[in-house]
Amino acid sequence: MYALKRTLVASITGICMAASASLMAVDAANAEDVIVAQRQANAMLVDALLAEGTPRALVLAASTARFAAEPSAQDAQWRRDLLHQAAQRAPDDTWVQWVTAINAPPADPLSEAALALQRLEPDNGAVWLFPLQAAALADDSKGVTEALARMGAARKFDDHYSASLSEWLKVFRTHPRPELAALMGENAPQQAALVMAVSYVSAMPMPGLRDQTQACKATAEPLADDRRAACLAAGRLMLNESSTLISMRIGMALLRLAGAEDIDEITRNAEYLSQEYAVLSSSAMEDPAEFARYQADWLQTGSELQAARNLLTRAGVPLLPPADWKSDPKAFMARLLRPKDA
Repeated sequence: MYALKRTLVASITGICMAASASLMAVDAANAEDVIVAQRQANAMLVDALLAEGTPRALVLAASTARFAAEPSAQDAQWRRDLLHQAAQRAPDDTWVQWVTAINAPPADPLSEAALALQRLEPDNGAVWLFPLQAAALADDSKGVTEALARMGAARKFDDHYSASLSEWLKVFRTHPRPELAALMGENAPQQAALVMAVSYVSAMPMPGLRDQTQACKATAEPLADDRRAACLAAGRLMLNESSTLISMRIGMALLRLAGAEDIDEITRNAEYLSQEYAVLSSSAMEDPAEFARYQADWLQTGSELQAARNLLTRAGVPLLPPADWKSDPKAFMARLLRPKDA
């Protein structure tokens, strides 16, 4: 149980998903019962959110419904209709428009919601993922380069992860999941709410990421100068101005694909931050005061990365790797999963 708890937090940082899956699988005999219970709880939550009836509640209901039953084309269309209704009722709510846009059919990347985002936050590089996806679908090389360039020229890259986290935290504080809280032990309610919120937000789709990497990958020919410049700009934006670890690492991937000269230093710094963050966020689960500060940082700053930096600073850990630091996966896992967990 202790190992499960620590590995769930590691999953939050996106580093130890495989370890989490293997530990969760230990109790495979009860897996089917757990799935049934979760689906029943999700179905009840959908009904509660529909009864609430606000545009944001409708978005949350549509998102929850994905986990309430076996997937079907009919259910997928019902969810999209519900999202469309929410977007129509809240045309200036950026979060509602974002979730509606990322759930649009793959053949319609430039949906009404995606176009609304360009109006609402043109300085957010993430909104240009939709034109990028549309250009890639149309095999429009010039359009792909233009979308990457628009992304790179933006002021920030906000995938609305933190806003989604805030919404889901409200849901799971109001509608707690006792079956998960039982696994979390001491301080269960707030920890279980965060774990559930992160798991639901992480299941949300992200547009155009495959198109990004494909666009910046040299094949038989080197990248054209304008494409390489656009990839480098988009990568720098995501590396430096993202609010989440995953977006930062995707930016790093774009820089690697485009041949950034400082990619070795970038990679080393990112690996160090990721590993220290994983260990410290896991340890925070055992310290109610530190956990509360960590969670508050994430919500107040709207940035997982800033919450991670604050976590390191409070622990007296430098934000950049010491001169003699080298990535050692085995040593990292030994720190993350203490000997008694093994």
